[in-house]
Amino acid sequence: MHKRTINRIVFSWILLLIIVALFGKVSVAASDGGRTSADFLQIGLGARAAGMGGAYTAVSHGAVATYWNPAGLAGIDNHEIMLGHFSWYQDINLEHGSFAYSLDNGTVLAASMTYLSYGKIEGYDQEGFYTGELTAYDWAGALSAGFEITDNLAIGFTGKIINQNLDQASATAFAADIGLRCVMNKFTFALVASNFGTKMKFESIEEKLPATTRIGIAATPFNESFITALEFEKKIYGRSIIRYGIELNFEQRYFLRTGYKYYFDQTDDSGTGLSMGAGIKFNKVQFDYAYTLKDNYTSEDIHRFSLVFFMNN
Repeated sequence: MHKRTINRIVFSWILLLIIVALFGKVSVAASDGGRTSADFLQIGLGARAAGMGGAYTAVSHGAVATYWNPAGLAGIDNHEIMLGHFSWYQDINLEHGSFAYSLDNGTVLAASMTYLSYGKIEGYDQEGFYTGELTAYDWAGALSAGFEITDNLAIGFTGKIINQNLDQASATAFAADIGLRCVMNKFTFALVASNFGTKMKFESIEEKLPATTRIGIAATPFNESFITALEFEKKIYGRSIIRYGIELNFEQRYFLRTGYKYYFDQTDDSGTGLSMGAGIKFNKVQFDYAYTLKDNYTSEDIHRFSLVFFMNN
């Protein structure tokens, strides 16, 4: 085996051990407590992922991997554009776009943007008098790269800038993600550490970013027409989550999905979530839809839509 390839494998497994170590230290970090800012970074992107309950870290491959696992960018055959949208409660809307550019050597570069608008917010002064409407929005821009170490092992990195705005006040932070993806026969294993970076500061108030670590496994026990995935996530300053998802596809054109997520340390059913979805692919375009029943953050049903465009390399 080529010496350079061996070095890459060793380097990747060292990074893998570092990520695993993060899981071991999570309980210590979580004890620090405190609120987090830029919580929109925790909103899973892509209707396909949502339809599978967010059990997508090991499944993601292509442009949407800029969010779930940048190692999933590596080795895609085509350039891809992914566009996503969903509406939340009280006129809150989230828009996302990502573009992945495939090079000849298994390396893929990508750029992505997420924008969350809070709609119209009425402002009042300390005496309760109406002062007009306020503008509030969040956005994050990112650059990612995925590299094939071997035919079965990939690594990926993302660097991002995060900004929050509330009328005249704004704050900016920087963060990074790192991910690994390993394919072994009918199984895919993935590890990701995301949103590790600087604190978000509004005037004299500083808050941490919603850093998280995830480990996932996906399997195709029969053939490519059936995918099942299981994932564990630990938020460094929050709860642990288990996600499970299934996808059936017919002729790699028609897709049916369902998923379930369970939040630990939750005393009622609001800590669970059932989702389902469907998709259809026309030549170079794929449309996906997902329905999440009583989303954990809002206790309301959510409809998500996304489009993926595949372009020849």
